[in-house]
Amino acid sequence: MDLPCSLDGSCREVVEIDALVRALGNLRHWSGTAASRSSYADDQGRRLFATAGRLREEAWIDSLAAAYRLFEIDAIHDSWIAAGGRPA
Repeated sequence: MDLPCSLDGSCREVVEIDALVRALGNLRHWSGTAASRSSYADDQGRRLFATAGRLREEAWIDSLAAAYRLFEIDAIHDSWIAAGGRPA
């Protein structure tokens, strides 16, 4: 039985799923870190909270980009329009 993708990551979907899982892991980590630092009141604590918040936003953007690539949003949208769907 031949597998459609090798396990070494040479298949586009495997690479993109891995990227999405990693991005979501980073989002979970930085969201938790930001939440735990939200109560810091001193100057250093506020800087730590701001940094965690910025990294959370970057992880959110990375997660959206990875999902966009994996699920081929442009292709789905183009097919929707071609099938007579309303443009957004």
